[in-house]
Amino acid sequence: MIFEDMKNSVNKEAFLAKRRTAIASSPAIVDSMAAYILTDRFNDDIQRLIEGDYYFDLPTLILLRKGQSNRKRKVYSFSEENKILLQYLTFMLMEKYDDLFPDTLYSFRKNNSVGKLFRNIRNYDPHRDKYVIKMDIRSFGESIEPAILAKILKPFLADEPNLYSFIMWLITRNQYYRFGKVEEGFTSVLPGNPIVSFLQNVFLLEADRFMIENSRICCRYTDDICMLCEDRSSAEGFMEELKKIITNLGLSLNEEKSCIIPPGVGYDLLGIKFDPDMTDISENTFLKVSYKMKHRADSLCRRVKKGKLTEKEGLRLMAGYILFYYYGKGEDNSISWTDRFFQCITTSRSLKKLDHLSQDCLRYIATGRRTNAKYRFRYNDIRNTGYVPLVRAYYSRNKCYD
Repeated sequence: MIFEDMKNSVNKEAFLAKRRTAIASSPAIVDSMAAYILTDRFNDDIQRLIEGDYYFDLPTLILLRKGQSNRKRKVYSFSEENKILLQYLTFMLMEKYDDLFPDTLYSFRKNNSVGKLFRNIRNYDPHRDKYVIKMDIRSFGESIEPAILAKILKPFLADEPNLYSFIMWLITRNQYYRFGKVEEGFTSVLPGNPIVSFLQNVFLLEADRFMIENSRICCRYTDDICMLCEDRSSAEGFMEELKKIITNLGLSLNEEKSCIIPPGVGYDLLGIKFDPDMTDISENTFLKVSYKMKHRADSLCRRVKKGKLTEKEGLRLMAGYILFYYYGKGEDNSISWTDRFFQCITTSRSLKKLDHLSQDCLRYIATGRRTNAKYRFRYNDIRNTGYVPLVRAYYSRNKCYD
């Protein structure tokens, strides 16, 4: 039983060891986790859950801006100890149940890299002569009905009745804090909480199984679905069946992003653009990276101008952010940004643009200018910050040329 296994010291150490290598976990964060998990109080809290004493605090609703748009997404934040327990629970769920999900599912998996998917696509459809089904589920994390999920989750967790009861209690309270006050309203599966990815994957098991039975190459990553088909008739039939499955689950499609793409036409998939003659980083991926880099540069430059940072400190922080963003390891200790994209793309075209972007951010902090005056900070100065160009890293890793 997972709750009992969470008391086991071996499992605790395995979880903490993984967190120590995670991109979002500093030593201080892991020490804080250990200070709770490695205590008798943690075991007592787990025992309370086993006995049905669900003591969790209400989460806090936070509205986050989606990229550069004005749209907001809901995120529910838990108290520190509640969050740590849910993170550990997610780790245990992945350890026990990951093998029950189809290989076509790529979101939040232990050993299923999207790099493998992209290689399979290139091998199966090197000249873009297949039909491609692209589907996107609208507001997936905020639209799952707990009552429908319960019917799917109960048999999936048949050997974990205590865990099933706790999860259903957690997602059906429909209460939360906002601006310090308790409010009531539909919370779906509480997007933002650590176990939500597991619940989403269980919810769409039927769609995943349908895809793997009907297409040699297909995938789902959270709310993004893709199938490659030999002809338009098959593509249209499969798309209608998937629509029925998704609609029967109480979900709806984003019609603007759901379509059948004919042969010879490029398409985006999980941040990669597949064209007939090359595979490159998608424009949307470039824009996301550009927004993050410019936002960080603006923030650091303001601090330099206000005297809160020296120019040298600002450059060090910006260079560190860039290097960590591109080359830092992810939570599975194996996938960095460059690990993911370098194995998929066949051109350095977008990498050159990202290199120019990164260099401009460093020059902006050094000079406070976006005009030609920024070039007073020369390339040798940029190299002295420790910046590693993406193009050079790409060719070094792949030993190939466009």
